[in-house]
Amino acid sequence: MSTLPGARAVHHIAYTVPDLEQAVSFFVDVLGAELAYRLGPVEDPEGDWMTRKLGVHPRASAHIAMLRLGPVTNLELFEYTAPDQDRGRPRNSDWGGHHFALYVDDVDKAADYLREVPGVTILGEPETITEGPIAGDRWVYFTTPWGLHMELINMPEGMPYEETTSTRLYHPVERWGDHRANPESTPESTPESAPGTVPETVNSNPFNRRVIEEFRANGGRVADFGDVPLLLLTTTGRRSGRTRTTPLVHLAYDGRHIVFAANGGADDHPAWYRNLMASGTATVELPGRRFTARPVPVPASEHEELWRRQAAQDPNFSQFRDRTHRDIPVVELVPVEVAP
Repeated sequence: MSTLPGARAVHHIAYTVPDLEQAVSFFVDVLGAELAYRLGPVEDPEGDWMTRKLGVHPRASAHIAMLRLGPVTNLELFEYTAPDQDRGRPRNSDWGGHHFALYVDDVDKAADYLREVPGVTILGEPETITEGPIAGDRWVYFTTPWGLHMELINMPEGMPYEETTSTRLYHPVERWGDHRANPESTPESTPESAPGTVPETVNSNPFNRRVIEEFRANGGRVADFGDVPLLLLTTTGRRSGRTRTTPLVHLAYDGRHIVFAANGGADDHPAWYRNLMASGTATVELPGRRFTARPVPVPASEHEELWRRQAAQDPNFSQFRDRTHRDIPVVELVPVEVAP
């Protein structure tokens, strides 16, 4: 089979949008993308660079934003101005028609969420394909506020087409935010880590493994987090029985150690929290100190003050509550006496 020399992966997909600010806001605030950078204006007021390099009118001008959309996709958005700009939007049946699909665990739940977003149109109701090579595929189309066609899809493993070919479509095993530099995003179901990395734990997230190693080697300091305080929490899986160490940003306040089960603002409680509450104890590592702790839920009357303090030391936490409909648990890790 011939192939493109050196090809590794699709780096990004790109769309031209009528309003860059609107599009970035939708992808970030509604779909959970991350804004990586902006460029612009990209233009050549005197020459023909825009035509030669981008195939557009020589007086065209573009502003660009690059986003990370989930674990495997980079998305580039363009807003152009051009003297010969065609502002018509192709239908899916037109040449140049297009859409892209987001894999979700529950198409109906995701569609219900999008129905509440102003300007989003769900095209009909979700349905499941019952015959043919992709029987079991549940899907529905929707349009963004500016008219981009998108799809929600859930295609289970073991599709009928797999019986007649060795080709397999990509099937996501990562969760949406696993790639993020966020020490709370470790999924519960992960294979064992590489031998010799963090040997007593199950933690396949490369970022977390590196944070754990750096924390232990440098007395609790981790370059990616600067002065933001971290602790390591080792819990026991309530189903697997395996231990896993998770780095967490914590709040040291009034002699207490407070952690927030934010999970990056996801709708599920993080695995470490579920395991901690199920077992009732965990091991806490701080610079120069290691102890067994029990979780004590912090009274709701204290939450606002603790969230304010946590967001002051790590601004990411100011966004987490806005991303989810669940009440994020706030827990104090209280040292307990353990018999020798």
